[in-house]
Amino acid sequence: FFFSFQKGGMKLVKKEIEENGSGFAGMIAENPEDLWHAYNLIRKGDQITAPTWRRVQKESNTGSVDSDRKKITLTIEVLSVEYDPGAGSIRVGGTNIRENQFVRLGSYHTIELAIQRKFTLAKHEWDSLAIER
Repeated sequence: FFFSFQKGGMKLVKKEIEENGSGFAGMIAENPEDLWHAYNLIRKGDQITAPTWRRVQKESNTGSVDSDRKKITLTIEVLSVEYDPGAGSIRVGGTNIRENQFVRLGSYHTIELAIQRKFTLAKHEWDSLAIER
């Protein structure tokens, strides 16, 4: 299997596609067209791993609650995908499937994919059209 990323297009960081068609690809969108291609690749049931931000609450010794935004890396199973050409981003919603100190397994989270932000897309089956994108 191979990816035909055109010059100046989506940057392929790493890929591993098995003979049965399952596997993953790490990518960085370099322009709005790359985001459009990524949007067309992502399907319900796929897995996305990417950096994201989560508001984390912590309680002090005095009982007061303080919240902080933390940058974390999450892996979610995709439930929804929205492309916003005006904002130059893709919003991928899904449930957390990897243990994380700040986000419980099964918790819902939305990850925003944007230009120059690395993400990894894993599929149970990459079809030939997806591989060529």
